[in-house]
Amino acid sequence: MIWGHSVAAGAEHAMALLIVTCPCALALATPLAVTVALGRAARRGVLIKGADALERLATPGTLFVDKTGTLTAGKLAVVSWYGDVDATALAAAAESGSNHPIARALCAHARPAGVATDITEELGRGVSATVGHHRVVVGAPAWVRQRCPSRPIIDGWIAELADRGETPIVIACDGTMVAVAGLADPIRDDAREALDALVRLGWDVQLLSGDDERVVRRVGGTLGIPWAHCHGRVSPEDKVAAVTAAREHGPVAMVGDGVNDAAAMAAASAGIAVSGAAEIAIEAADVYLRSPSITAIAATCAGAQATLATIRRNLKFSLAYNLLAGSLAVLGWIHPLIAAAVMPLSSLTVLASSLRSRAFRAEDPR
Repeated sequence: MIWGHSVAAGAEHAMALLIVTCPCALALATPLAVTVALGRAARRGVLIKGADALERLATPGTLFVDKTGTLTAGKLAVVSWYGDVDATALAAAAESGSNHPIARALCAHARPAGVATDITEELGRGVSATVGHHRVVVGAPAWVRQRCPSRPIIDGWIAELADRGETPIVIACDGTMVAVAGLADPIRDDAREALDALVRLGWDVQLLSGDDERVVRRVGGTLGIPWAHCHGRVSPEDKVAAVTAAREHGPVAMVGDGVNDAAAMAAASAGIAVSGAAEIAIEAADVYLRSPSITAIAATCAGAQATLATIRRNLKFSLAYNLLAGSLAVLGWIHPLIAAAVMPLSSLTVLASSLRSRAFRAEDPR
């Protein structure tokens, strides 16, 4: 006799206990929720590398977002030109080997003056090349000034373009600044909606761009981003430094589309590459948005939070089931046959809970 029961009864209780406490539901709690979320996300055009990426996006923190090609449509065009008109062809030739949006805009504006040689490109800054008998430098004003002396008239053109919200690009020839191009890129129609949704989800949204500070603030103001969170003239190295510093205070996500953003995306807790991103940016990212709509960024973060909530619900149910069923089995109130019938129900309940998750449903983001 054991605790007033026969050996047979004790064995029956032990068998029931072993059956009901089988950790099937507990083992399925996380992978089922994650699998459902990843499958739904893929059907919505959001490719997520794995459960780790979902987990990192589930906790809000700082979200850095690139401007050109991310918040804007990535359809830069030359809309203004000050200075030597012949420099358009030189600039197009110097930029002909680059895939940067600014390079594409300059090449679309004029036919190249010839084949460029001895090309040197600095990410996020500009390019220098030899075109014919001329040494041509094309890039951001601050970067070109380091190589060629500026003139008051050039500085005035740069300021005028920046005040209008156009991106100023300086062209220098043989050590002299000769022209300034003004480029414009329309803001994506859904950019404001996407950023507002991210703020509601708890993210601190900040804008990073290599563009002029005045242009960045103008775009940020249109999208409701405070001036203090709009950072212009930011190099790829500066982006990495900003991400690294922010990670000391919590999770950091970096959203971008270009080569300039790849290192920062790799340094972030989670990197998000938008549709049309450069291959190196996609490789560095944890999430790739195939849809051109960037509202998918907020939907992804909301889906990650919903997935984490589902996992917690599954774990709570599994632990509660094991505790309750185990207690009843120890007391002898559950027959082994009943235990065998109830045990699969716990796994089915976890499956049903995962399937009814709000993660990546049509109504997300909230």
